[in-house]
Amino acid sequence: MTSRLQQQLPAMFALAHDRSESARIDLAGKLADLFLTDGTQLSLREEELVNELIDQLLITQSPVLRAQLVQKFADASNMPRKVAMNLACDNIDIAGKVLRTCRTLTNEDLIVVVESQSIDHACAIAQREQIAEAVADALVTTGDARVMQLVAENLGAQLSRKAVDVLAETARFTEALREPMMRRPEMTVVAATRLYWWVSQDLRRYAMKRYGIAMGQIDKALATTIDELLSYHQLEKTNDQVMHQVADWLVERDAISLQILPQVLRLGHFRLFNIVLGRLADLDLTLVDAIVAEMGGRQLAAVCRAIGINKPGFVSIFLLSRGARPGEQIVHPRELSNALAAFDRLTIPLAQDLLNSWKHDPSYLLKASDDFALGA
Repeated sequence: MTSRLQQQLPAMFALAHDRSESARIDLAGKLADLFLTDGTQLSLREEELVNELIDQLLITQSPVLRAQLVQKFADASNMPRKVAMNLACDNIDIAGKVLRTCRTLTNEDLIVVVESQSIDHACAIAQREQIAEAVADALVTTGDARVMQLVAENLGAQLSRKAVDVLAETARFTEALREPMMRRPEMTVVAATRLYWWVSQDLRRYAMKRYGIAMGQIDKALATTIDELLSYHQLEKTNDQVMHQVADWLVERDAISLQILPQVLRLGHFRLFNIVLGRLADLDLTLVDAIVAEMGGRQLAAVCRAIGINKPGFVSIFLLSRGARPGEQIVHPRELSNALAAFDRLTIPLAQDLLNSWKHDPSYLLKASDDFALGA
């Protein structure tokens, strides 16, 4: 037994048996002095005695005493594990600093805290200088955006392939995760490609340079990303405000194209289809709504012809767009035949002239379709 510990033990046990708060604070100070001494090494018997003192110390639930314990060991990386774990499970005001700085807590201890304590406790652990893969996995599994962001931004955290995949997937709909994840050293080409279209233009350039993503992969990723985006907003597909935001998102990525129209319709996003069609044709949404709702399909044929959609593309769009009609959605063969006849009669210049006339005089469009000489 070290002479220093041997000399202090009687006084320490006397303090342990004194149940006053001041005595326990004094005991905490003596234990802190013991563990703060560089090179302190205890024999098995000494550890038993010290643990007995710690047990006596931790009997109390006094917030003042527990705060004093944290203060006494404020800069100690070798706080006794039993003390550290006890305080780590206290309220976050007491546990925060212990969880962020104490190095005697094992990975298993930290995982137990993540799984049994609050999100604030998990956030504190996510700010540690070093985080092992297993602990990072536990943090990511909480699914909390704050915790995930702290882990993603912490370069002292070691991320497993599983953690990278979960964080990259979450980053699609969590903006704060996108840049830190794209810059993580563990980021894979597959994860970066999947996240590519969700990030800003600057980060897309960075990803191209760092990961060498091929153009074919980028095009395929765009189609997948659009599917994911529309699926995410499936419950909001009738909300014009949200659908305009989705359209803005597509515009920012130069993803508004003729090819996207059938894709949008197949996913049942009829409002977004009208919004995108309006942007492609430079038509007010009210006019587009009237055009798409028109039973004969001749007005839709004119719009499609004017913006360069070919005949097979028009057939696909016409049939899919009928899904927006209430009640019976089956297209009668005669309706399709009339729409195709209108499409065949129209030249591109004539269709563009019609669009221009509708823009200048919307009332012309809203008259009965028989008033339109589409074949003229």
